[in-house]
Amino acid sequence: MSLKCRIAWKQRIKLYAEGDKLRAEGSKLYAKGVKLHAEGVKLYAEGNKLCAEGNKLCAEGDKLNAEGNKLRAEGDKLHAESSKLRAESYKLHAEGSIIFLTDVIAKYGNIGLEWKNYDEKTNSYECHLANGEIYK
Repeated sequence: MSLKCRIAWKQRIKLYAEGDKLRAEGSKLYAKGVKLHAEGVKLYAEGNKLCAEGNKLCAEGDKLNAEGNKLRAEGDKLHAESSKLRAESYKLHAEGSIIFLTDVIAKYGNIGLEWKNYDEKTNSYECHLANGEIYK
């Protein structure tokens, strides 16, 4: 195995790990956003009920509507942030693969390869080159 390819492989693994951390953080924010959004929808609906009960209660309903809209906006903001982090994680995964594959092509030319044996711990597959080399 080429030392340069091994280094590139390790770089790829590292970038995948960073991408996975960003994706996990984005997923947490997304989940929080969903909860806040759902809570906001509930508060908004409750506000409409209070308005129907009378003008005196309508003021309280308006407050809840405003709070619900605020929470929905915060939830939407978290959705956007999580999407941004997920996109960054995909970009890092792609960069890692490009680095590795560029070095493989530079070393071996147009060689066949196959991605096998997905590992959940590293969120990655093994790369089996046609010459028998395996990168884990």
